[in-house]
Amino acid sequence: MRKFFIRLGIVLIWSALICGALYLPKWELGSAHSNTINVFAWGDILDPAVITDFENETGIKVNLNYYSSNEELIVKLKATGGEGYDLIIPSDYAVNVLIHEGLLKEIDKEKLNFWNVLNPNLLGHFFDPDNRYSIPFEWELFGFGIDKDYFKDKPLEPSWKMIFDPKTVDYKVTMINDPIEAVGFAAFYLFHTTDELNAAQGHQVRDLLVQQKQWVEAYANFRGDYFLATKNCAVAVASSSYIWRTMRLFDFVGFVVPKEGSFITIENLSIPKHSTKEKQVYRFINYLYRPQSAASHYHTYGFFPAVTNIIDQVEIDPLAASLFNSSQEDFSKYHFLETVLPQQEIRDIWVDVKSGN
Repeated sequence: MRKFFIRLGIVLIWSALICGALYLPKWELGSAHSNTINVFAWGDILDPAVITDFENETGIKVNLNYYSSNEELIVKLKATGGEGYDLIIPSDYAVNVLIHEGLLKEIDKEKLNFWNVLNPNLLGHFFDPDNRYSIPFEWELFGFGIDKDYFKDKPLEPSWKMIFDPKTVDYKVTMINDPIEAVGFAAFYLFHTTDELNAAQGHQVRDLLVQQKQWVEAYANFRGDYFLATKNCAVAVASSSYIWRTMRLFDFVGFVVPKEGSFITIENLSIPKHSTKEKQVYRFINYLYRPQSAASHYHTYGFFPAVTNIIDQVEIDPLAASLFNSSQEDFSKYHFLETVLPQQEIRDIWVDVKSGN
């Protein structure tokens, strides 16, 4: 009997902890001042200085909660029904999931004072064709950070061959550590497609990634730029924002986009369905899109802003300017990452890659 009560106590404690983690924002909202909003965001996307300036100007308090993946965001919103959150920042495909789950509120565009300066290339995509539930906030491209010293006297043709072709690679590479992204990149290199693959194509993707491991210095999502900055590799597969921050510190670091095309990520602002703070939220959203706010975010984190009216307010090098001002034709070569194989097959491929089988 004593063991039964001990076990029961342990179960109750863990249940309380799990419920607390899921519902804490909701409980905080109940006791918070009406002039407070709860924002659920990536940890490196909102500049603290901009938040402080907004709070000082408006008197509205911004409570920030952070997630580390879109999957974490989706799980928490599904668990709480979105209650307790007033603004979230999901990536493209996550917007689509949240729309289908009925967790987002329609955007009232009449309350936005910046819609006419949004980059039109960021609007109307598959995840929200009419932008009824999402506003593009920032975007970035996947490409290659390069050691310009290494390539100074060597031919450099930006291409996916730089990380996959054994006839091209005679240096160390830092590869992305996300299996969906790695499989997507390999599939695009082999078949020039982002559509679902058949079984034979899946085997070719696996073989390519296993072969690539011979010249991979490390697999890294967030620190690929570190291996580049320390000259442990000549090429690092990474998103533009990470390489951009490193380029500001090290003159020998550059960034190239594969000529065949690459992959884009759009981060968006969305309002959870059960938010009751629309007045404060729209005021915050409009503040984030002010030219000085957008410029501050670019300087701090390196993401390209979704608005087009800040080019005169940022110090931007020619390469960044060319990407920032990408034409509609350029954008046609930027693809969204999609799951090209069943999840279990992707996991099996990644186990084989990491184990060296």
